Amino acid sequence: MQQDEFLNAIEKMAEQVWDFHERWKFWPFDGQDRSLSEAISERQAILDEEIVELREAVAASDGEEVAAEAADVLFVAIGHVLSLREAGVNGVLAVTAKNAGKTEATHAVRPDTGKLLPLHGKPHKWQ
Repeated sequence: MQQDEFLNAIEKMAEQVWDFHERWKFWPFDGQDRSLSEAISERQAILDEEIVELREAVAASDGEEVAAEAADVLFVAIGHVLSLREAGVNGVLAVTAKNAGKTEATHAVRPDTGKLLPLHGKPHKWQ
């Protein structure tokens, strides 16, 4: 896989999330006024269901199904971001910048979990 192939797939999915929500008049296209927490709480069961289906595919060691379910989780998660409107976009930009700033000087991989953790602060995460 090449970088442009990956980026194009993610961009296409984001476009389809927008179109899907607009076509079905899901929030934020339904004309209703909601708080951001209401918008997400209404969607949370959808994301929970997709995560369960991903776990089941992983447990079954079905690679094709894992890929499909991971993509379903991402589709719904992008819908969460869309539902948060400007706050969602700002969150994406902030998390992207935060992760771009992680380097070997600031972070390391915890060998037993594979999780990237800060070298300083949050010592409980290293236990």
